[in-house]
Amino acid sequence: MIRTLSLLVVLGVGLLMAGAALTGGPPRADLTYVNPSGVHTLDPARMSWTQDFRVALNLWEGLSTWDPRTLEPIPAAAHAPEISDDGLVLTFSIRDDARWSNGDRVTAQDFVRGWRRAMEPGTAADYLFFFTEHIAGAGQYVDWRNKHVAALTGLRKLARGTKPSDNERRLIEEFALARDGRNSVAWLDAPQHDWGKLADELLIRHAAEAETRFAEVGVAALDDRTLGLRLTHPCTYLADLTASPVMLPIHESIERLRMREGDLPFTAEGLVVFDPQWTKPSYSRHGYDGLITNGPYRLSDWVFRQRLRMEVNPHNRAAGSIQCRSVEMLKFANVSASLMAYEAGVVDFLTDLSVPYGHELARLARAATSTDPDRHSSDGRADFRICTVLATYFLNFNCVRAEVNGRPNPFTDARVRRAFTLATDRAALVERVLARGDRIAGSMVPPDSIPGYTPPMGLPFDVDKARALLAEAGYDDPAALGPIEILGTFNDERLVQAVARMWREVLGVRVEIRTQETKTLAKDKIDANFLVARGNWYADYNDPTTFLNCQTTGDGNNDTGYSNREYDALLSAAKSETDPARRARLLREAESILVERDCPVLPILHYAQIIAAKPYVRGLHANARLWFPFQYVSIDR
Repeated sequence: MIRTLSLLVVLGVGLLMAGAALTGGPPRADLTYVNPSGVHTLDPARMSWTQDFRVALNLWEGLSTWDPRTLEPIPAAAHAPEISDDGLVLTFSIRDDARWSNGDRVTAQDFVRGWRRAMEPGTAADYLFFFTEHIAGAGQYVDWRNKHVAALTGLRKLARGTKPSDNERRLIEEFALARDGRNSVAWLDAPQHDWGKLADELLIRHAAEAETRFAEVGVAALDDRTLGLRLTHPCTYLADLTASPVMLPIHESIERLRMREGDLPFTAEGLVVFDPQWTKPSYSRHGYDGLITNGPYRLSDWVFRQRLRMEVNPHNRAAGSIQCRSVEMLKFANVSASLMAYEAGVVDFLTDLSVPYGHELARLARAATSTDPDRHSSDGRADFRICTVLATYFLNFNCVRAEVNGRPNPFTDARVRRAFTLATDRAALVERVLARGDRIAGSMVPPDSIPGYTPPMGLPFDVDKARALLAEAGYDDPAALGPIEILGTFNDERLVQAVARMWREVLGVRVEIRTQETKTLAKDKIDANFLVARGNWYADYNDPTTFLNCQTTGDGNNDTGYSNREYDALLSAAKSETDPARRARLLREAESILVERDCPVLPILHYAQIIAAKPYVRGLHANARLWFPFQYVSIDR
């Protein structure tokens, strides 16, 4: 397949080079790589894409980072913390040589600033739970702030002549009216009031109380070089969390771009919002000096959705030893176009080769590295590497709705869910249908990925038992199940079609497939408007709970609606368990319930991702987090 691309490369490379010549700019970077979808945001508090993480963790440095080979958390901007006997109080000493890209010293207050931004309504995003689930007082502070923001939003609506929501109305009564001794219902229903004035009064009171409230949160700068942290429970994987983008420090210069209502640190609705241009390298509004970061690199150029350039941070403690002095990130229209550029020598490193012919690329990668003479091939590609990723693809069964789109839902019965799981030959799907190097999944947690944890095996492929379970559930005639619809996306249509064929052949059921755009599918899952729907999960941190918490009762990522008190209790017990072996047993017992008994989800595979790096690029290691620290890279052209 790759050899046949040569003609396309000849035709395309001229266009690529011509485009580069026309745009001018600095000379070619030491390393040029492709991020498949570019960068969505460089605000660490709002990141949720691996592509963004990859850039951020080269620009910033947290309290900890990950070893480039093993992915074990290691100290970074701070030394290893002092930890109290009960594991609840940690004290971090910031390194004396930790520096921002403008030469300023990194302080404990910079971490408090970054973490508080990530908790505040207006800035908080997907990883808010890192704080609310682990840091003492964070959940209470966030709840208090959100309620006042809702009340203020409702009052501003009234001032504009629009109607507040029921929740906003309730909170207006609680915070803006009842505390003043007014008859809240009468006030809200009265025809004329100065709602703007009432909102201003509430905002002033709220702002005055905010600092006192935040002081109760368990993160504080004890002095410039010392950060104190109080947890709600011992956290064995805390160093993995503190390496993540949402827990990065933020330089004080960002405060010049905070949006304010008068002299208050909030917007009129009580939000914490900053000029979205703050992540630009040359933005100068209000005396701002452009983005300042504390990692091995600084941002020198960024054209949104096109390219990004990083240069060595001259004030970083490792600056003198970094051989890869400049890095350029490019974005192409699709992965095939980026592969063409790679073959033409325009780029040196591809972070993703997810293409329809990925099975052929995987074959080339395996052929070049195999030690088996029968499998080794001179036609293989040693520059193609397969990363085993800490991520799982699975199918969700709707566990809660008796009917979906007017059709009875048989998957409210765990026996039916187990039957469909037993009727799925995952080995055939992974090894013959896809053949990309993915691993067969019997569990949600990928095996051999998290030290000290061995996940359960999951249910095997067993046709007879699957049919017997259906009969036991009252479906002697599989036609009585009605048509089973699987929701998928266009990207996984091949796999979903194979699953449908398998269920038709093994169980004799009628299966229909509906492919959707990702946003439409996500909404149907939120609304429980499906029978079976595809799902996947990429680990947020290196612990089994990143996969298992998603199936607890009421979790925002629990698309199945599954609820089991025993399962929830096991995860709750594991949260407070300090003995690693006992904790691992509790988690394994919970996962056994999930994948061998109740089966709200059907794990199919643990992802593999193919990357490509030119032979002259040294120091890039295939890893399960798809994180590539460029400070360890050398170029030997």
